[in-house]
Amino acid sequence: MWFRRIRLAILLLVAGAAFCPSSLNAQRAGATQLSTSAELDQLLASKESGLLTDWRVAGPFGKAGDLKHAWDPERDQLRKKQYGDDRVLALQFANGRFELPPRMHRIGVFYASSEVWIPNGGEWRVYAETAGSMVVFVDGKRLIQRAADEDNLKTTSEVLHLEHGNHRILVKFVAGAAPFHLAVMPQTGGLRKRNNKPNLHETVEQQYTSAELHWPNRP
Repeated sequence: MWFRRIRLAILLLVAGAAFCPSSLNAQRAGATQLSTSAELDQLLASKESGLLTDWRVAGPFGKAGDLKHAWDPERDQLRKKQYGDDRVLALQFANGRFELPPRMHRIGVFYASSEVWIPNGGEWRVYAETAGSMVVFVDGKRLIQRAADEDNLKTTSEVLHLEHGNHRILVKFVAGAAPFHLAVMPQTGGLRKRNNKPNLHETVEQQYTSAELHWPNRP
């Protein structure tokens, strides 16, 4: 059942993307309004399908990409606004496909955090799709660890009990793990419903909100 619902969500997202202008620097105001409307629809569909869209990102830390070492963002769950000389970036991806900004160095370890709102306490499944090395923490506890396999983009998932309310997701990864998708869904696979319609972030990173979705058609 959840497989069919995810496929339906993907079709809605791809359909929304088809109406997005190829450039965020559209010359006409009408084209800009169309882009914003389509991206809002895509963002809402992503959130309701369980995909995480809003992230805070810091890094890189170290040089060798050693995921065994814990840096400050792991100790405090990426709660600060700045680490050393580097400020934490706020990014939003309307289709749920996380990508590193081009200006960030690619050697070392990165941290990305997001929050998920759980409407009902119970068993929830966390999905992570990547071809790179990644560790996923939920509320500070390690849940998923994925070794690098660049030729094998696949989805790893784990089930855990979550209470009603907000929960913090922290991802520790190397550059080769991006782009990636993370989703949190009920164990039964039903789509989550929210009463509030999300807003697009008006930032310089807004160009990433129109990237193409490649969420897998498999469990």
